[in-house]
Amino acid sequence: MSQTLDHKETPSENTLRRVLGLRPVRTVVFDGDDFLDPCPTCGHRAPVDAPAGLPPGDPVSDVPLDRVAIQHAQRTVVLLVEVLDQRRPATQLTDLVAPRVLRYLRAMSVARSGLRGGARLLSFHPSQPHEGAVEVAASVRIRGRRRALAASFTLVGLDRWVCSTMRIL
Repeated sequence: MSQTLDHKETPSENTLRRVLGLRPVRTVVFDGDDFLDPCPTCGHRAPVDAPAGLPPGDPVSDVPLDRVAIQHAQRTVVLLVEVLDQRRPATQLTDLVAPRVLRYLRAMSVARSGLRGGARLLSFHPSQPHEGAVEVAASVRIRGRRRALAASFTLVGLDRWVCSTMRIL
């Protein structure tokens, strides 16, 4: 009923169906239009076309981090957390953030309550996906719970970085 291979007994695919007198099952893969024979190695739908090759040209290199932009983003995130904790008035950030960020901060403000419940910046992780943009992933403690903070900065003019979006998740 089963095949012996290297002293290990392995059942064949349709052993039970054959013993019961039933037709063997043919495995197929449905691709939405037609039933196809499966790939002999993995059992999934066999690839119809070969994968496309690499595009011509040199590989794209990563953008080197702009230290000035990262430092400005870190200072701004610290100021945002201070506004969130009501240790700083939101009007001090009008040149550093977009108006929608100020509205978001006013809606999310946390009451100051000392060490246990106020907002505190715990970690800061910047990235620069392309020139003229900085994205920040940070963690903040708000009311005793660790929350994620995401912010993006865009370059306005030649040297002015503005926080265009901020969310606390």
